[in-house]
Amino acid sequence: MKDKDQILSAQVVLRSATGARPDGQALITSENIRDYLPTDETVTRAQRAFKALGFEIGLMVGNSFSITAPASTIEQVFKTKIRREGTRGGVKASESKGSGSYELPVSQLPSEIARDVEAVTFSPPPDFGPGNV
Repeated sequence: MKDKDQILSAQVVLRSATGARPDGQALITSENIRDYLPTDETVTRAQRAFKALGFEIGLMVGNSFSITAPASTIEQVFKTKIRREGTRGGVKASESKGSGSYELPVSQLPSEIARDVEAVTFSPPPDFGPGNV
């Protein structure tokens, strides 16, 4: 990514108080959302930690909140490189084999933060809009 000052946002998904994990197969509904919610203490601790690392913090919605910062901050905190993905405006974290992932490497966060975080992910660009047929 050429512009290290470009402002980017990612979504921080917190670990649940019950241990339930959103694994991509789980259907989270209004009936079971409580199983996936973090404790208030986890939310406060995680938001403070990301703020201290230089991120702007979004509102908590369900089990996640957004973080926003320049690309250089994200690269420094997550010890990864950010690259543009195609012409649709998406970004990915570079992986060692040249491929990329929408998920940032949580393992690179300080352990006191990583313990509360299930995933940090960029949103893939939409499949609709200009340039899509």
